[in-house]
This record gives sequence, C-alpha cells and structure tokens, in this order.
Amino acid sequence: MSMLIPGEHQLAEPAIVTVDEFETLLAEFKTFVVDYVAQRSPATAQKLQASLANESELLTLALEAFCLRLQTHERKYNARIKQMLAWWATGSNLDARLADMGLERQLLDPGDPVAFPPVPAVYESDEDARLRYYLAPHAPAAGSRMQYRREVFTLGERPTVKVDSTDAGVVTVTYTFDPDGFAAQVKDGNGRRTAPGEVQVTVLSREGDGTPSEDLLEGVRRHFARPDVKPETDRVTVQAAQIKPYKIRVVAKINPGPDSGLTQVATQRQLQAYADSCHRLEGRVDPSWIDYTLHTAGAVQLEILEPLQPIVTTAFQAPYCTGVEVEVRIL
Repeated sequence: MSMLIPGEHQLAEPAIVTVDEFETLLAEFKTFVVDYVAQRSPATAQKLQASLANESELLTLALEAFCLRLQTHERKYNARIKQMLAWWATGSNLDARLADMGLERQLLDPGDPVAFPPVPAVYESDEDARLRYYLAPHAPAAGSRMQYRREVFTLGERPTVKVDSTDAGVVTVTYTFDPDGFAAQVKDGNGRRTAPGEVQVTVLSREGDGTPSEDLLEGVRRHFARPDVKPETDRVTVQAAQIKPYKIRVVAKINPGPDSGLTQVATQRQLQAYADSCHRLEGRVDPSWIDYTLHTAGAVQLEILEPLQPIVTTAFQAPYCTGVEVEVRIL
C-alpha cells in the first residue's frame, strides 16, 4: 500500500465539487420550466417551448443568466467544501485540520510587534504544515523511512514520557517537552538505512542554502538519542545535507508591446518559486519546467542558458538556486 504525500503526489478533485456544464444545466432548466407549465396549461407550454428555443428571447436570456449565477454559487460552495479537506485546506482552515492531529503551525520568526511599523510573525507555509499533518499518523511505524522523516520534522514537539510507580497503587506519568524549538529550523529531512542496523539521518535547514547549523545538528542528535524515538537496534548518525548550487539563466523573446517589464518580473517570480519548491532532499530541477514557465509568462521564443541538463539529487543532497537571471528581448 502506498501513501499519498503532498508535494510528491497529485490528487484529483473529488466528484462532490464537480460543477455542471452550462449547456447541460440550461437544457435541464428549460425542460423543467416547460414541464412545470405543461401541468397547468399545455397550450402555454408549447408556446413557451418555442420561445425558449430562440436565444434572443428575454426569457431565454434570463434562464441563461440564472444558470451562470447557479454555477458561480456552486463554485463558491465547492471552494468551502475543499477547505474542509486537508489536501486543499489553507490558512486558518488548515490550522483547524492540524489541531485534529494535536499539531499547530510552527513559528519561524516571532517578528517585532513593538517596532514601527510592526514586523509580523512568520509561520511555516501551508505546504510544510500540510506535509506534517500527513506524516503525523505514522509515528507507530517504528524504523520505517516515513517514521524517521516524521521525527526529523517534529523535533521537540513530542514530549519525553516517563512512567513511575514508587508507591503501591500509584502510577505517575510525566510529560517533558523540549523547549529549544529546533523543529521550526528544519526544512526537510529523512532517514536512510546504509547498512544493517545503521541509519543515516540527513537534515536540510531553512536558513541560507539549507546547510544546518551545528546547534541544529546537535539538537537532532539529542532527539534521536531518546529511547522512545527509534528502534533499539538502530544506530543513528546525523549529517548536514549536501548542497548542489546552480543558477537559472534564461533569455526570453516576446512580441513588441508595453509589457516586457511585467513579463520579466512575472518570470523571475515564477522561476524563483519553482526553485524554492525544488530546495528539498532528492529535489530535481528540470529545464522542461523552466521552458513551460517562460511560455506561461508570455515568451514566444526562449533560450535556457543554465541549467542545460536536469539537476538530480540523492536522498542526502538538495539543489539550491543561487540566483535567477532573466533577460527579455523584443522580437
């Protein structure tokens, strides 16, 4: 049985959010109106049917407007339905789904509320929070790849549980939480068995190019030294992710017009967003996606200068984009 993970799998929208086609909906309403009138006045129903067959008739236009309004209402209602599903939920709706698993969105930067102007706090993205939501139920699978990945993502959030029975009939359970908060510094992580009983845990940081600080690595080591985190037969070593730097350099040619600046800004923004999404362990940077992005932004012809070949990384590596350079030329 495989497991669906956001960012690694695509999921089709459920049938419940399907919106009827306009023509189908219009035909159903015309039939309904004619049948309703026919029950009271068959002669009037025949005239109405002939009238509705004429697209320029006022009543036909009114029914078309009603169908469009109904479609709009269905889309709004469907959007609310999707916000109840963790796969599509965003913002506070996703926070509510996280609470189902006893999780909350990680605080990356507390900001400064007393500054002028105030600096807002920065929390982890919806994508990262959603990933932790789907990893949360898999804690019991001790020793699995998914279990190790979950432990890297949730450092310090799970308490150390101590059970004592010093007096007859009295059992004391103590929960001790790690106050260091290293989990918010982890962008990605995994565990790979390199030999029988040997597990290599790799950590990618949110800071800079993803190289974790020694403090973060030490925090991960302390976490995996706990007796309730890994199988007793596993010997865990922790390492920093190996960073593979690269640049994105492109030349985009567009038709004459006033929007060359807008095309350049849009392209740089989209390419940077793509590079950020690839900054993961086992991340892959594909020139074909860069080609697609350029055409989406309005390029008619293009030339990719870097990277010329796909950048493929292992479970111990992550690609990091050092810069995005876009040159826009007019045909």
